[in-house]
Amino acid sequence: MSRVRSFASLGLMTAIVLANQSFAQSSEPTSADIVEVIVTAQKREQSIQDVPITISALDGDTLSALGIDQFDKLSDFIPGLVVQQQSVNNNGYVIRGITSDDGGAPIAPRVSVYLNGTDVSRSRGSYFEVYDMERVEVVKGPQATLFGTAASIGAISFITNKPQEEFEAQINVRAGEFDTQEIDGFVTGGNSIVQGRLAVLSRERDGYVDNNAEDDLNGYERIAVRPSLRILPSDTVTIDLVYNYEDADDPGTGFVAEDLLFTDNAALSAPISSNLSSNNIGIQRETNDFNATVNWDIDENWSFTYIGAYRDHDSEEVFDADGTALEFLNFAELADGEQYSQEVRWNFTGDRLNAFFGVSYFDEEATQTVPFATEEGLFLSCNAGFGIAGCNLGTTAAATNGLVRALPYESFFSNSSDNQSLSVYADVSYQFTDRLEVTAGVRFVDEERESSYTSNVPASVLLTGMFGAPTDLFFGAVFNTNGTTIGGDTDDTIVLPRINARYQLTDTVNIYATYALGERSEVLDFSNGSPNLVPSEEISNFEIGVKGTALDGRLSYAASTFYQDYENFQVTVVDDNTGQRIPDNAGDATNLGIETEITFVANQNLTLLANYAFIDAEIDDDAENGEFAGNQFRLQPENTAAFSYIYKRPISNSLQFTSTGSWTYRDNVFFDIENEFEEDAVSLVNLKVGIAALDDNWSFEIFANNLFDKEYIIDAGNTGDAFGFPTFIEGAPQIIGAQFTKRFN
Repeated sequence: MSRVRSFASLGLMTAIVLANQSFAQSSEPTSADIVEVIVTAQKREQSIQDVPITISALDGDTLSALGIDQFDKLSDFIPGLVVQQQSVNNNGYVIRGITSDDGGAPIAPRVSVYLNGTDVSRSRGSYFEVYDMERVEVVKGPQATLFGTAASIGAISFITNKPQEEFEAQINVRAGEFDTQEIDGFVTGGNSIVQGRLAVLSRERDGYVDNNAEDDLNGYERIAVRPSLRILPSDTVTIDLVYNYEDADDPGTGFVAEDLLFTDNAALSAPISSNLSSNNIGIQRETNDFNATVNWDIDENWSFTYIGAYRDHDSEEVFDADGTALEFLNFAELADGEQYSQEVRWNFTGDRLNAFFGVSYFDEEATQTVPFATEEGLFLSCNAGFGIAGCNLGTTAAATNGLVRALPYESFFSNSSDNQSLSVYADVSYQFTDRLEVTAGVRFVDEERESSYTSNVPASVLLTGMFGAPTDLFFGAVFNTNGTTIGGDTDDTIVLPRINARYQLTDTVNIYATYALGERSEVLDFSNGSPNLVPSEEISNFEIGVKGTALDGRLSYAASTFYQDYENFQVTVVDDNTGQRIPDNAGDATNLGIETEITFVANQNLTLLANYAFIDAEIDDDAENGEFAGNQFRLQPENTAAFSYIYKRPISNSLQFTSTGSWTYRDNVFFDIENEFEEDAVSLVNLKVGIAALDDNWSFEIFANNLFDKEYIIDAGNTGDAFGFPTFIEGAPQIIGAQFTKRFN
């Protein structure tokens, strides 16, 4: 730990001393140093201070400076947002206490994840690498008018950098502990009519969960390529074409038994089985994404936008679900899907009236298949079969009087969906006075959802011999279709309104009030052999907030308080008999909270950022809400806070010292809606120090993530818990490395 403490002391003391020197200086930032944040959440360019909804935004420079290069790192800097990343194949998004991470094909997402104006929210397909980004916008509360029905609790919108006429290029190289090797960069240029950009990324890191059976787990190996083209056939028309390709070949997720956490004794593996997609724990995933956007400025008031997109994903994940060296619970998840969408929109911009209206069509097909492999005697003894306590490798031999030593067992279940939705929407903002603006919008949705289920759960040799009749290992708890497909469909018509009012108290302070209605689509599930219709989840959202600037624009702030009321709150639980994740209706729920964030440009050298959120989200403690009554929402702590800084200071005529750092805090959190698994409060510190050219032409930095090597977990319970073997996923330990950046222009 001496190395850690030395690095921490040097970096933190240097940053503090230089920060104090900066405060002592009289130099103040010029207007050029204070950047106004422009967002497009309301389908037009606006200062974030003038948008009457709760929204956070980080531009590309800030993302780079703070080291935000993956989804989960956004959690540290956006109040009310938690991103849990079990793997590239399994992301969980939590906005204001509500989790969206269901992998089942028939289950709709709650959070809209947008990439260049297109919904890519399907859980198993929503992950992509965060590189060469123009900005990220996170919008809270139901936003169906702006982002469709998937935004029942909010939206995360990523906008990639577009081509430009001037030549520019950049390369970033990183190396560090756990054999971290990363390189990314871009090159762009063109002429007044055609401009191109190519951004690439390659990253790999060994796993940090020591695994004695196979490769170490919780690492990654990924490549991404993003060519884009901008065509300007006239002064009024812009055509953007963007293609994203990503490939992941990660070593897999370490689901570790509690007594093996943070040790070198894990021995997780996958058996030789024709049922699983691989004989090794790991993830293989490929995505393709194409987006075409056309913007036409018809005249000074009217503009037209077309967005067409196609996206597909194909992933195979093999995991050891019991967290032990036993070949007891071996699963895979095969998820694939494709979607395409078309949208046309007209915008009107006037002196007092701003409006947009449009039509969108969305089509999605998705399949999730879960194969299972075990050994019959081991499985039964681990579940106290035959009266044998504990897992016994000799159970099969004992049950067959030594005739057979092992009986491999394989089964699978699969669910699929085919969903189409047609939306018509309109939104109008009218400025009644110089200070009062009111916005009203509505989205009409006609949705068709088809769901299907198939499974093959063969009889157990041992149990069939014992009972004299075909009996599977789950005693019929997993509905067996013997490979045939059953299914059905639902139709739904939804009307989702929103209304906002913004009042300008002073030239630098705005207050706003919002009401919005959100809805998560009903779920039609056939995993028990008959239609199980979980009704639509309806959300009423009320909030008020204030946004403003002070100190000549050097200080910007935002604060909001909200109340959300839920009917038919949808949860996904693990069936105690089968290990299947199934949808359920938890009844009514309420959610209230406060979110704040501040950015302070202290001087030309130092920028400070801070945020805090208090969120009280739970199932209503009423008898009619059953076993979940009074329980806290999973993955959402009541209190979260973060503080970070970005510092640059000249140290010669050609060099500058640079440093960024962050401290993040969350209090105790539950990892399941049953509130069985809980972790105490966690604080993490990241630090980066370096030198750079005064014109930012190059930089060299040393970084430390999880500086004090805090041990923490990111999930608990998981599939193994249904069989009495709960597992835990370790958070990343301290990782120290270096980064070199070179820019060309």
